[in-house]
Amino acid sequence: MTDSSSELINSWLQELRSQKHFIRHDLPNYWLNDPSKLIASSTPQSLSIGTGATVLSSILPALEATEHELIFVTCFWAKSTSLILLSSTLKSLSAKALSRKDGSKIRVRICISSVSLFQKLLHTSSTSGYIYPPSQWTSKLSLPPPEELKGLDLQVKSIFILPFSVMHPKFIIADRERAWVPSCNVSWESWFEGCVVLEGPIVDMMIEFWRSFWGRNHLPALPTNTTQPDSSTSRSALSPIAAPIHNLTQGPVTTLLLPSPHHRNPQFRPFLAPPPSPPTPLNTFLLSLFASAKTSIYIQTPNLTSPPVLGALRNALVRGINVSILTNTRMMLLEQLLTAGTTTELCVKRLSKWCRLLLNSIPSARAADLESGDTGTRQEIGSLNIKYYTPNETNARRPDSEEPLKSHLKLTIVDEEIVVLGSGNMDRASWYTSQELGIAFFSKEMSKEVMQVVGKEMVGRSKPHN
Repeated sequence: MTDSSSELINSWLQELRSQKHFIRHDLPNYWLNDPSKLIASSTPQSLSIGTGATVLSSILPALEATEHELIFVTCFWAKSTSLILLSSTLKSLSAKALSRKDGSKIRVRICISSVSLFQKLLHTSSTSGYIYPPSQWTSKLSLPPPEELKGLDLQVKSIFILPFSVMHPKFIIADRERAWVPSCNVSWESWFEGCVVLEGPIVDMMIEFWRSFWGRNHLPALPTNTTQPDSSTSRSALSPIAAPIHNLTQGPVTTLLLPSPHHRNPQFRPFLAPPPSPPTPLNTFLLSLFASAKTSIYIQTPNLTSPPVLGALRNALVRGINVSILTNTRMMLLEQLLTAGTTTELCVKRLSKWCRLLLNSIPSARAADLESGDTGTRQEIGSLNIKYYTPNETNARRPDSEEPLKSHLKLTIVDEEIVVLGSGNMDRASWYTSQELGIAFFSKEMSKEVMQVVGKEMVGRSKPHN
């Protein structure tokens, strides 16, 4: 890790400590007195890219190797190919457990937040959430009936806090040894998604995050004969629709777990300047990361409506940082209007207009410098490159096409050295009300590999915003 990365982490830790008073009521906040608990290492294994169904299909063979415990956290839950695939995996795990001589079950915890509008409107506001009884697994969640899952110690819990606080993280942990961090929900949308597979101490930190919030500080010990899930699943064992898996050639890298607890008050101020975003570890790190950028910022996000992000990008451009953004048009428009009071397209237009005005002001500013006798070199502003995701028309015309219609990947790469993946969007909802979970990796090699994989997939799938 470089000196500048160490300085960034130290600055982030100091900022979190200084904001301790403002997050004392957050849930979870187990890092309150010692934010260094969020620093670990990880060994990234692979990155898969595709639609939600194909990405999940690439994960499931490894999940079927689970011996003792499977934690599955997602946000949106709907009837879909993804749900059919997951249900099949649950039945396979149940059958495996029933075949054991010792009669032990596999513990499965499914954690969700959004099933339908009706479910959210009537949902309990307690952070203890709602546990679905087995009698509702099929009727409410389209899961297999209890008699087909007798080998599982299964619990399904939902947490949602009105008006807008969804629990948005997405991660999977098998036998407390390996973790998957997908961008996709268990849902029907055909969107561009990704998933990174991790091992190492970061998995323990993800378990602690789950235990503190979803587990209500309860997590029974695993059997002492815990075995590590098999990572050598062959391509022939995968479903025909599985997304391609790109192996990452990384050893252990410095890694940060970046939780962002939910906040019930959206802090709307229609006629005033936007309030500061809650000083969560994720929000604070991203703002510190943008402020410390030296050459470039790359952001791929479903939507871009967060005032703190837009302000940070303007500051970066003034400092000469090149900014590249790939986002969408007309994605979840009603949600944008309800939670942000604006849309990505409007925010992009304003940012682009601001940048043009800044560029146009440079010649006159330089002339004024010369007239006043100041011959110093004025700071060049950075370039702004904004593109909208668009489906590949050639792929979309194929009868059996799995062409993604929108981009749902959440990816930030700064200075080709630091990668942030996870659930957080660069929209107002993620920054002010939703619970999120991000993971930052400090690695030039991983930054290069991820950018190459994603960049290749974006060929023929983007267009200039204007």
